[in-house]
Amino acid sequence: MLTTLLISLIIIVVFIASILFFPSVVIRKHTLKVYSLIPCFGALLLIMFNEIEFSKVVRAFTENTSVNPIKILVLFLSMTVFSLVLEQTGFFEYISTKVLEKSGNNQFVTFISLYIVISVLTVFTSNDIIILTFTPFICHFCKSAKISPTPYLIMEFIAANTWSTLLIIGNPTNIYICGAFGIDFMKYLSVMLLPTLLTVVASLSVMLLLFYRRLKKKMEKCEEHGKITDKPVMIISLVHLIICIVALAVSQYINVEMWIISLLVAISEIISVLICFAVRGRVPSILGKALSGMPFEIIPFVVGMFIIVMALDAGGATVMLAKLLGEHNEIFSYGLMSFISANVINNIPMSVLFSKILSYSSELGVGGIYATVIGSNIGAFLTPVGALAGIMWSNLLRKNGVKISFARFMRFGAVIGLPSILAALIGLSLVL
Repeated sequence: MLTTLLISLIIIVVFIASILFFPSVVIRKHTLKVYSLIPCFGALLLIMFNEIEFSKVVRAFTENTSVNPIKILVLFLSMTVFSLVLEQTGFFEYISTKVLEKSGNNQFVTFISLYIVISVLTVFTSNDIIILTFTPFICHFCKSAKISPTPYLIMEFIAANTWSTLLIIGNPTNIYICGAFGIDFMKYLSVMLLPTLLTVVASLSVMLLLFYRRLKKKMEKCEEHGKITDKPVMIISLVHLIICIVALAVSQYINVEMWIISLLVAISEIISVLICFAVRGRVPSILGKALSGMPFEIIPFVVGMFIIVMALDAGGATVMLAKLLGEHNEIFSYGLMSFISANVINNIPMSVLFSKILSYSSELGVGGIYATVIGSNIGAFLTPVGALAGIMWSNLLRKNGVKISFARFMRFGAVIGLPSILAALIGLSLVL
């Protein structure tokens, strides 16, 4: 177990260093996401040193179980298709600019209006998609309106990672943890509604206090003009998104796994869009751009981290952690520990690790499971390392020439994150 722990620790340190100092490299005009490959390198080392048997790894990726990482990746990437196609049609930008046009020069109205738009869209897409879509838009909008982008970028990040707790599809971590313990779509929603709403009240109140002085300043009229570039494709994508969400909500009643539903609906959308372009005699450029923007870097990242956690489990580390966490005050112990751990190893591997730990706690109720889900989402508040969304957000800020340092993000994250996680866990305690 000592070798496993040593390799895992080195990989975590290198992974965090990569995010901070060299998240990506450009090779012959192609951008390579370095941070996503580091866990794979660690996994290979563990297999080479025989810390985890290769046959066990193959079995874990081929078995028909609810925690098969392939199923999680298929579900997440399939849901991404709908959102990226909508983005390419100008849907998100159009909705946002229409809202901003009615805000005038009042920053408080603009701030709340954008918060509502981002929150609603996060619920029906995912936090990662909202970060990818809205971060460049906010940077351009704030530059045009000659106002500080910081309040709006922080708000976007907090809103996306708050409302991602509401539905099981809002975050890959929700999908994985709930899949591991057989929690269905509607059961999840009934439990997580109150914790999400209390988190909203806590985080939004703190942000309004933090940014009060900046938001008091009047802004210039927004010159952003979003428009729908392809209405038929937008309608096709919206219809498929609605069908997919409804089908996921009733998946337990029709006895079809969620990853199969999302994959079939995504394939249907791609075929429908291709037919739409063929009928009009046009090249399907929107679809090409959408698919090229898919966050495929999540695949090696999840695969590598999953194998590392498998090795830790085989070495007995998860059993030890289960004993340390105990089974008393499970909501707060698992909620706070997952919140902190997400910022050490990122929320996706944390969710895989904690799912193993939870499975060893025989007397544990569902409180620890839902608390871990909450920690996996709100843990993103504390540092950019806490979630894949944070890593993407930081990279997009660099591309758009906006500087929010790691330390500055942490100051905002601590002030907003601590009351938010406490509010969510109190809400969960009231529900359960």
